[in-house]
Amino acid sequence: MPVTFSLFEILIIIGLSQGLITASLLLTTQDKQLGKKILGVTVLVFCIANCRVLLHSSDLWDVPAFRFFPVGMELFLPPLVYLYLLSLTETDFHLRRKYLLYFMPGLFFAIYDIALYIMVVGLESLQAKDQVATSFYFNSANQIEDHLIVVMTLFFIAAGGRKVYIYLTWLKQFKDYHSFPIYRWLRSLIMWFVLLGLVLMINQSLDSLAVAMEVNTFRWRFFNLLLAFVTYYLGFMGYKQAGLKIHDSKLNLVSLSKKLSKDRVSVIEQKLLDKLTNEAVYLDPSLTLKTLATDMEVSAENLSMVVNQKFEMSFRDLLNKYRVSHVKTKMQQSLGNQSTILNLALDSGFNSQASFYRAFKKFEGTSPKAYIDKIS
Repeated sequence: MPVTFSLFEILIIIGLSQGLITASLLLTTQDKQLGKKILGVTVLVFCIANCRVLLHSSDLWDVPAFRFFPVGMELFLPPLVYLYLLSLTETDFHLRRKYLLYFMPGLFFAIYDIALYIMVVGLESLQAKDQVATSFYFNSANQIEDHLIVVMTLFFIAAGGRKVYIYLTWLKQFKDYHSFPIYRWLRSLIMWFVLLGLVLMINQSLDSLAVAMEVNTFRWRFFNLLLAFVTYYLGFMGYKQAGLKIHDSKLNLVSLSKKLSKDRVSVIEQKLLDKLTNEAVYLDPSLTLKTLATDMEVSAENLSMVVNQKFEMSFRDLLNKYRVSHVKTKMQQSLGNQSTILNLALDSGFNSQASFYRAFKKFEGTSPKAYIDKIS
């Protein structure tokens, strides 16, 4: 009997095909970046997960050769995603032996699936295969695996999300951080992985509680289509990202601070204070960490470290603090004049009314209008 595919299965195949192409490109690239190889393996495992969907949704499950075919590798996905996030957010990332422990659950169930398939592959009857699987506790093993994938997904998304949050928080000290490809890529990854994990958790929870069984097929088909889309997106966009240089802000500030002597830190701090108080460089709305560092003849990394260490705030917040102080002085000098709040803000280095209001509220705890009313 010929195997036919529905529209649902064709969409799965499209995501699977795209993933296989980009996974092969990532794994065979001459680039030595470890992150690319991890991404390639991750996309490949996503493809195998899509194969499992096809196996159970199409007529292939009723073909004796494909009954209990070992394609259950979902437990490898959470640690692979986590390692890929580490490769993007850690400067000195390299594989460690302890990472092997993350893959032990997946390896155990992969061996189980292979062993079961070997036991039934020679049997021609589907009923005989099912009987062997039942005696091999196939259903119980599946239930354990289903619950374990939820636990591992939650754990590794939380761990990876924390790493990404710390990295992006540090990255925000650069004024143009929104334009960095690494910023957009990390945000997209977290969004899709969290969505995938959330839908998986909801489906597993509803199945465990035997709730809404009449829409069980729809719920899981939605998840499977989402899985196929993430496979397509991760492969296509991941391959494009693979050729982009990660911004040099990917730096360990702790190790950097140890390399700077106290005298050097003091010199940079005094230069910075001179630029802020005597030259009022903060009045330039286009000022960035990199341009100021060049003007001070220091590296952007060293300047950033000094700002964080000595002022306990980001470079952007430091500039805005001086700008708010400048606005306050101008407000006191212009009482009774026709100068608008926006004009004062723009003259003080802010590039928009919204950014000014946020900064003023942050440092003064009140709105600009309320402050003017108070000093009038």
